[in-house]
Amino acid sequence: MQFHFTLLAVLLFISTLCIGQSLSGIKGIVLNEFREALDQVSIRIEQVDSSTVSLSSDAKGQFSQKLPAGRYEIRFSYLGHSEATRHDIVVADRVIDLGEIILKAQANRIDAVAITGTRRLIEQKSDRMVINVENSLLSDGLTALEILQRAPGVKVDDDGNISMRGKADVGVMINGKLSYLSQKELATLLQGTSSSSLKSVELISNPSAKYDAAGMGGMINIVLKDGRTPGFNLAINSFGGGGRKERYGAGLNFNKQEKAFNIYGSYDYAYRGEEEYRNFDRYYAQLGIAGGSAVSNQYSITDEPLNTNNAKVGFDYHPLINTQLGLLWSGNFGTYKNRNAGYKNVFETSASPISNALTYNDNVSRWNTNNINFNIQQKIGAKEHILSADVDYMYADYDADQALNTYYQQMDYEQAFVSMRKNQTPSVSKLTVGKVDYLHHLSNKQRFEIGWKSSWMNSDNNAINDTLQVADWVSDLGTSNHFLFEEQIHAGYLNYHLESGSWTLMAGLRAEHTNAVGNQLTSNSVNKREYTNLFPSGSLGYRIKDNHQFQFSYNRRINRPDYEDLNPFRHFVDASIFWEGNPLLQPELAHNFELNYSFLKDLHLSLFYTDVKDVMTSVLTQLPERQVTIRSLHNIEGYRNKGVNLNYSFSPIKSFSSINNITAHENYFFGSFREEKIDNRQWSVNLLSTNTLSLPKQWSFELIAAYQSPQSDGVFKQKSSGHVSAGVMKRLLDNKLNLKFAANDIFKTRRYQTESFSGNVRMNQYINLDSRTFLLSLSYKIGTNGKAFDRLNKKSEEQSRIRGGS
Repeated sequence: MQFHFTLLAVLLFISTLCIGQSLSGIKGIVLNEFREALDQVSIRIEQVDSSTVSLSSDAKGQFSQKLPAGRYEIRFSYLGHSEATRHDIVVADRVIDLGEIILKAQANRIDAVAITGTRRLIEQKSDRMVINVENSLLSDGLTALEILQRAPGVKVDDDGNISMRGKADVGVMINGKLSYLSQKELATLLQGTSSSSLKSVELISNPSAKYDAAGMGGMINIVLKDGRTPGFNLAINSFGGGGRKERYGAGLNFNKQEKAFNIYGSYDYAYRGEEEYRNFDRYYAQLGIAGGSAVSNQYSITDEPLNTNNAKVGFDYHPLINTQLGLLWSGNFGTYKNRNAGYKNVFETSASPISNALTYNDNVSRWNTNNINFNIQQKIGAKEHILSADVDYMYADYDADQALNTYYQQMDYEQAFVSMRKNQTPSVSKLTVGKVDYLHHLSNKQRFEIGWKSSWMNSDNNAINDTLQVADWVSDLGTSNHFLFEEQIHAGYLNYHLESGSWTLMAGLRAEHTNAVGNQLTSNSVNKREYTNLFPSGSLGYRIKDNHQFQFSYNRRINRPDYEDLNPFRHFVDASIFWEGNPLLQPELAHNFELNYSFLKDLHLSLFYTDVKDVMTSVLTQLPERQVTIRSLHNIEGYRNKGVNLNYSFSPIKSFSSINNITAHENYFFGSFREEKIDNRQWSVNLLSTNTLSLPKQWSFELIAAYQSPQSDGVFKQKSSGHVSAGVMKRLLDNKLNLKFAANDIFKTRRYQTESFSGNVRMNQYINLDSRTFLLSLSYKIGTNGKAFDRLNKKSEEQSRIRGGS
């Protein structure tokens, strides 16, 4: 009995030692002086009179290492930053939390040129490309939509439709939360968001199962400045200048962080004047009114003043060391006016006039969007598993008024008359989103994620169209429509991540159930959809030392038609061109494949391929006898996209860096519409070169050159475009005051030009953009450094998907 007792005591003692040994080690997080996580920081752990261990921080700046009991010295080093050292770290029977290690940017003077360690303007991560907008000299005075136009491989057309690497239907996130806006309302929102509110833009070509499955072309995450810096901080900014019209604006952001509390907020106002010249030509093989071939020429000048306001107020609270609560209100409101005046002439090929009309089109849009977010995060256990939850509520009020007047002149084929039309399109959308995520660390090299998200959206859209009959306004029942749309999406996901030696594996599965109802009150027609889809995703990476890395990834994605696409009401561009919704649209499903190669941090090569079934694409219905063109969305058989992307950065001298991106891709649209075959196939090249130069006495210079070759888009072919822009900055008052001057599209080479052939009608469109602008801006920062606010590492992913708000 005594023997058994002694043996049991010895086993308990040994197991206690083993447990203590397994739990001994260090952990911490490495940040820069702006409290941003530093990835791949070199960490060297030296045991006194013994061995040496080397490791690196992860993308969140975190690190951890199991160590035997002993006394250690730890060194932290990162390019462009001062080295930090922790002496006499005694490891015994527990994990020592070193807390936050702050590495300050290092200023070196070489040949009288001051170099300060900062983030690159464009950074290539393992799963995304990051454009650090706040570091750009050319971003001030621009809108978020214009910033996207300058992102590598990204294109924005004149209607605000966004494509990436040639692929349309891109999912757009704001602060990691998916936008539920229609393309039109999203474009208005991004036009109303000043670049001074932006921190960065992330281009994610192959998102994991953790992200919403929406977005056939990948995801774009627009990261706003969060205002979470130790102590009290205040920054103000303003800009002025313009092109054909004036542009100006101002804003501020602040935060006060003390102990467990942080309050932050911002406000930005911007006015953007814009004037464009538009040509729209149609060539008819046979025009019924004259019995032969004819050409229609339209020309107009637009005046497009845009007033935008963005505001937010947020509050963070740390009741416990491992618990964080957050509350945030944000709002976006403004007005956009589009007044254009022009003419429309129709001629026979013999140059005989058929029709002549003067056109006046006056559009006024107003929006008011409010969003409230509540979030909570909790670290659990010694491995710091993270449980987080978010609840969002958004209310978006959108209203547009249009007055469309056309004055037809007396002609041989046409009597003089006046067509007057007025339209109102009020829209109210409400969105509620709830989500919960759990991250479990199985070990230092393994983690598991699980989460759930539910969204409820309803939108009330009323198109009220009236025409003037003699002296009275009469309701146009053929184009008016009251449309209600409700959509619920419930989703769950699983993600597994493993690092083993030189290999990295990620595998995930997401399931989404969609229930949507479209109710056309005017025609008493109800269209219901209910379906469930599975979206697998995965990637396999292999690293050869620190120089070479390969990664293969795959995912399946969906693009659902939004309410504006499903609503059959007509939006008039002018008296003879209008947009019409399609209530029979079906979602499109895509398979994405990508192979990546990286050499150090300077060269990144990607091969990609996308196959889409039932692709939604823009098509045309031509009515030559009425000289009317109807543009709408329809499902055609398919779409394929393949290509290569190369990103190369180099710095021949420390004061100069050049980041160059080349995307070559083929778009192939195939199928038919109205018994007319669609076979649109074309290779395209997108070039972007961004160059920065640091000069003596705190001067710096930036030059951007871009070129987009012709490319195909559904039934359209878009012609080439490009621009060269430059900017200079002067830092004053210990870098607190920045003065910038930017010249955009210096040689006036940016343009929007398309052609199409449909229904025996060839159509050309050319827009002379107001793209050459000159802007002067300044920003000033004041603040004090307080105790670091120990925020949990949180990156939300989704949110606002309201199709119709602002």
